[in-house]
Amino acid sequence: MLDQFLSRIFSSWLVFAILAVVLLALSEFGWRVGLARSRVKPGQMKDGGSVPAAVLTLLGLLLGFTFAMAVSRHDTRRELVVQEANSILTTARRARLLPEPQAANVGQLLREYVSLRIEAHRETQFSQRFAALRKSSVDLHERLWNEAVAAAAKQPSPITASFIASLNETIDLEATRIAAKRNHVPGAVWLLLLCVAACGLWLTGWEAGIARGHPVLARFLFPLLIAIVIALITDIDTPRGGLIMLDDRPLLEVKDSLK
Repeated sequence: MLDQFLSRIFSSWLVFAILAVVLLALSEFGWRVGLARSRVKPGQMKDGGSVPAAVLTLLGLLLGFTFAMAVSRHDTRRELVVQEANSILTTARRARLLPEPQAANVGQLLREYVSLRIEAHRETQFSQRFAALRKSSVDLHERLWNEAVAAAAKQPSPITASFIASLNETIDLEATRIAAKRNHVPGAVWLLLLCVAACGLWLTGWEAGIARGHPVLARFLFPLLIAIVIALITDIDTPRGGLIMLDDRPLLEVKDSLK
């Protein structure tokens, strides 16, 4: 599961470092193989440039396709943060119309809940702290629902029904956000991308070696650029607190308003 492996790596710089070392090694290995072959057969034809060009074209298409998939998932997660913040705020406003002591109890529970959601928003999905926060959220869901049941028994009215609908939406949105947090670019896509990148860089280095050249672009700069692009895509795809992070200001604003 390559997608889960990449999501477990906390730092995008570590992803870049691993990719840079591997891709530079492949490019250098291809250059040395091509150079050795050109010395054995110095008069061989140098018309194999169409194959590296085709592989690099395929690599460009795969990079664009993978980037689009990662950005689409990132946008979905960002929209869900706003939706959850709006849902919590709506639930808190409607809770004021409930009878006492349910109104006060729900307000206090929602203040605890939004703090948990902010902290969970900043945790990686495989951390032990995230699992503990999920359990605390489930417990708060149960307590909030018990208050809703008590309010409905005491005051069965359309106002109570609207509060229950908002609360149900808030509970559902947490599960939706967790599912979106786990929704990454498929591992098969990452595997294909890395294989094509490795083949393309090896062929580029091999072609440079056949030509007996020492191009800095083909041997060093191009592998580093590919590593930067792939690392950036993994950072967008995995909300783990790297260079590109999801904005949690909507939840922070809700927390301030509930105070």
